[in-house]
Amino acid sequence: MISTVFFWGCMADTFGRKKLMFYGYLITGLLSLATCFSHTSWLLITFKFFDGVIIAGPYAALMSYLAELHDEVHRSRSYMWLGVFFSLGNISLPCIAWLILPQNWDVTLFNQTIEINSWRVFLAICSLPEFLACAALYAFPESPRFLILKGRYDEALNVFKKIYSLNTGKDPDTYPIKSLKNEYSVESSGERIQDKMRSCLKQMKPLFLPPNIFKLILISTIQLGATLGSNSLRLWMPQLFAMIESYKNTVMKNDNHVSGLQSSFCYMLGQEKLHLNSTRYINETINNDAVACVPMEMNSQVFINSIVIAITSVIGYTLGGTLITVVGKKKLMAICFIVAAISCGSLYWAEDTNSILGLSSVFVAMSSIGGATVTNIIVDNFPTCLRTMAVSITMMMGRIGAVIGNLLFPILFNLSCLGPFIMIGSACLACAFLVVVLPRKKEDVDKAKDIP
Repeated sequence: MISTVFFWGCMADTFGRKKLMFYGYLITGLLSLATCFSHTSWLLITFKFFDGVIIAGPYAALMSYLAELHDEVHRSRSYMWLGVFFSLGNISLPCIAWLILPQNWDVTLFNQTIEINSWRVFLAICSLPEFLACAALYAFPESPRFLILKGRYDEALNVFKKIYSLNTGKDPDTYPIKSLKNEYSVESSGERIQDKMRSCLKQMKPLFLPPNIFKLILISTIQLGATLGSNSLRLWMPQLFAMIESYKNTVMKNDNHVSGLQSSFCYMLGQEKLHLNSTRYINETINNDAVACVPMEMNSQVFINSIVIAITSVIGYTLGGTLITVVGKKKLMAICFIVAAISCGSLYWAEDTNSILGLSSVFVAMSSIGGATVTNIIVDNFPTCLRTMAVSITMMMGRIGAVIGNLLFPILFNLSCLGPFIMIGSACLACAFLVVVLPRKKEDVDKAKDIP
């Protein structure tokens, strides 16, 4: 997803949002479906790599498309509702996994060339939403702002008429606006790919010149810190909960920790890590050879905890949709990042599973809302002709943050349990500080000069 950010940003700003999303979701669905038929690990990794390459385009286009189909009054709230559906997706994943993965399915086809088991069925089901999204796009028009940018005013006016008719139930011909003003334009490029790429490079050039470059660096840094914090802990939580459950079922029975007191989060993780290391050492000593990594037994509580965290995010996004218009974007972002930092720091001293789950849920919800609000800031600071590229670059920085966080998390955890919490909490506090210096919204952000 990181490797193709400039390509997809350019394609969306050149060919349009709807077309890119339609073909992007279609190809992604096919690649996701292909992964379940992989018979070797390298083939599965290859399919997933190209899956990530393709999905980066529709994702960036969706962020711009959502902004360009809503007015300023409803735009910020629409991003919060988008976050609600992201969280609903996060709820459905552990539910489907809980239902399918424990099944002992083992069916061979084509003379044992292909094996059908539970994880393959899980991957096949996970490809369905991409096909549904592809089909749903038939009901949606192209972004009217993109059409205006390309000088296709009649098409843009028809889109506005259709939206007007859907919102009011009135005849499209009663739409009070009869013509569109030539606000800005991009010089038409030739039909050749070389001409379109040359036009794209000219179009994105202002993004890397003052003052846009300074705003881009600032917003991208906030996104990097937000994603580093939220994704690191969110993606590691199932593993951490599995370690806690394993500690309770094995180590805790023989643990002579201070009697009558609950074990802290870090204490449970540390004891379980020692238990795993000692077990591995014994096995290697007995067999006089390295033992392959054996995954932990995942019980139902791990899936339940993941569902609870996702439900908390749904509630958080729903409240955020109301608060963002009351307190404002910048204040909401700062509050979310500060609360996330406090929740992350408090996890170090948490002493029972319920408090660990509660603090983890609050952290994931607050950091996710803060990160989602960054897209609103992009819309406020960049014109239509630069918006998708700005979103793509910002999301690229966010994904780099996710990679860095997930690589550093186990390294810091092996050094000290406190290390990951310092890293994540510091990232959230840094984001809250950077929000303060964000530029104010300019009313004429979409009134860009003509692009030669």
